[in-house]
Amino acid sequence: MPARDSNQADGFVGRFAATLAEAGMPPLAARVFATLLASETGRMTATELAERLHASTGGISGAVRYLIQVRMIRREHEPGTRRHIYAVDSSWYDAVVSANPVLVKGETDLREGIAALGDSPAAVRLAETLELIQFLREESEAMLRRWQERRAHAWALSATEERHG
Repeated sequence: MPARDSNQADGFVGRFAATLAEAGMPPLAARVFATLLASETGRMTATELAERLHASTGGISGAVRYLIQVRMIRREHEPGTRRHIYAVDSSWYDAVVSANPVLVKGETDLREGIAALGDSPAAVRLAETLELIQFLREESEAMLRRWQERRAHAWALSATEERHG
């Protein structure tokens, strides 16, 4: 694998953060997540993030709070200090798939809406939307299970190759 190219890595961070922001993530949170994801260790302090992103520590605080809330990163304590380290949670993709509020809460809301609208064209549209939400949730859960199996298999192969050289 070629050596890390800082300019290309920075370009990736900018492009990926823009993609995340276009998908609805707050822009600074998107930049923080992309930066952590592309960093050597996947872990940085708020000060390091602020310096790297030329952002205020207050802005970083809000961004990491958001990312922790949606389970894309976790906060760790640096031993022997009062500093926090923010790290990409290795299961951030689980959170993206399983914590989608439309999929989690949407079913209940749609059922209540169908009941409230009675026998009407609007209730039919809500019922169709409910079917779609249920389908997406089921498929997302199945897809996540397949990903976990694939990841475990790939890591097992990689470990075997490392041992046998």
